[in-house]
Amino acid sequence: MTAGKITARVFRLDPSVDKESRYQDYEVPFEQGMSAMDVLDYIYQNLDSTLAYYDHAGCALGICARCTGRINGKAGLFCQVPVEGDLTLEPISSSRVLKDLVCEKKQMPSV
Repeated sequence: MTAGKITARVFRLDPSVDKESRYQDYEVPFEQGMSAMDVLDYIYQNLDSTLAYYDHAGCALGICARCTGRINGKAGLFCQVPVEGDLTLEPISSSRVLKDLVCEKKQMPSV
């Protein structure tokens, strides 16, 4: 980690355009106590507004689990996992990617 900055390596894929997934690196200012969601918000708001991920007003509570993904290879909620240095952010399943970190959710069977 460089003085006050981290590198976030983010999985990118738009199946309507891309033939293969790729990773894109972003340099993000580091602040003690920030979550992986804070990193994604910074990227979206300041560096790349094309990034797709789940974010909504209720996030940071860890209740809905919409922001489930892989942080440094381990499953977790982007809104709950604290950042301690460089990180890699990936969708929970690369086989159901709608775009970037947004995955198709399995539908519940109808009764």
